[in-house]
This record gives sequence, C-alpha cells and structure tokens, in this order.
Amino acid sequence: MWLNDNCYITLVPDAAYNLEVWERDANDHDQRLGRMDYKFHRDTFAGFIYRLLPKIDLLQIHAIQKRLNPYFDLEV
Repeated sequence: MWLNDNCYITLVPDAAYNLEVWERDANDHDQRLGRMDYKFHRDTFAGFIYRLLPKIDLLQIHAIQKRLNPYFDLEV
C-alpha cells in the first residue's frame, strides 16, 4: 500500500513485526524506514507513521488504518 510517491507499507503475515514501512529512492532502491507489530499495537500506529512521515495528517492515517484492519481481522 503506497503512502505517497516514495513510501509504502508491506504486510508480513505471521511475523513478529507484521507491518513494515519502506522508502524507494530515485534509483529504485528500497530502504526500510521502520517496522511494528500492527495487530497487537495498532493504537500506536498514528505516532509510528507520524514520526516516519511528519507531513502526513491524522485523517490520512485514519484512512490507512481503515485499509489495513481487514488484513488483520480487525474492525474497520
């Protein structure tokens, strides 16, 4: 799931850290910016994303969570 032109989220089922945020540079090289256990710590997701991408706002973060929750069988 793309967050902006350069950053995206990947989900890693059954891993301890099941959500990763990556950044792709102009040369198509990917660098992991951070990872977290979304299923059990989704209440900290807003702060996690905001620290990585300070230009994102809470409405955008909420929309991202609404798209992520079904993958973890969580409420939308």
